[in-house]
Amino acid sequence: MQKVLFLFYTILLAPVISFSQTEIGNNVCIKWDKLDKQIINQTIDIDDAIELMEEYEPQIISYFKKSNGENVSRENWVFPLNNLATFYFRDNGNDYRVTGYDYFQGSNTKGHPAHDIMILDKNKDLLDDSTLRPVDIVSMCSGVVVATDSTWAVGSLLRGGKYVKIFDVTTNGLFYYSHLSVVSVKPGDIVNAGDKIGEVGRTGRKAILPEGKTHVHVAYLKSEDGYPVPEDIIKDLRRAEKNFVSKNN
Repeated sequence: MQKVLFLFYTILLAPVISFSQTEIGNNVCIKWDKLDKQIINQTIDIDDAIELMEEYEPQIISYFKKSNGENVSRENWVFPLNNLATFYFRDNGNDYRVTGYDYFQGSNTKGHPAHDIMILDKNKDLLDDSTLRPVDIVSMCSGVVVATDSTWAVGSLLRGGKYVKIFDVTTNGLFYYSHLSVVSVKPGDIVNAGDKIGEVGRTGRKAILPEGKTHVHVAYLKSEDGYPVPEDIIKDLRRAEKNFVSKNN
């Protein structure tokens, strides 16, 4: 009888275990990261992937808000590079091409719905030729890190190399930064505009080749019912570039 009473009171007085908002948010980000890998490797049905993305988005938004994430309007997006002397856009910013592109074709998709921003690195040591330092990649927006890859290695056929994907809660869009040499964030991290997320590199199937140049590939995809649709952000980048140059001169 004493053992029964002891067990009863032990259960009654045991602390209630609850999941914090951070744990819930990290959990959905881990799920999104897993989904992202499945999409890249084309190991999931497209309809299933869309359904999951549509399910995860409101959870990400709720996590961001309850964690006191700071909304940053599109007009206040920042330039994605920092700590460098010189940079230039591939083809003067005319490298955006959506023909043949579909997010759910993963690493095998066509087109180039993004902009490449190059740094001066003639000897390809991943350092700015003037500062002799790595160049930081920063988040253009505020949002939640939903997917990353820091494991890419030479020999992999994946196009993007090491990358970071951030869901911009304010505009309901997805930022994609790829070809990084270093990834500084993880799924579940909440970032503000200007926060470091990695360093410029040459990872990826083509970027790592001898003719590849040290750069960051930046894409923005607007979510339409769980379907990421690419959008040209060259005007946003030029505006952010102007503010960046003005601030650093």
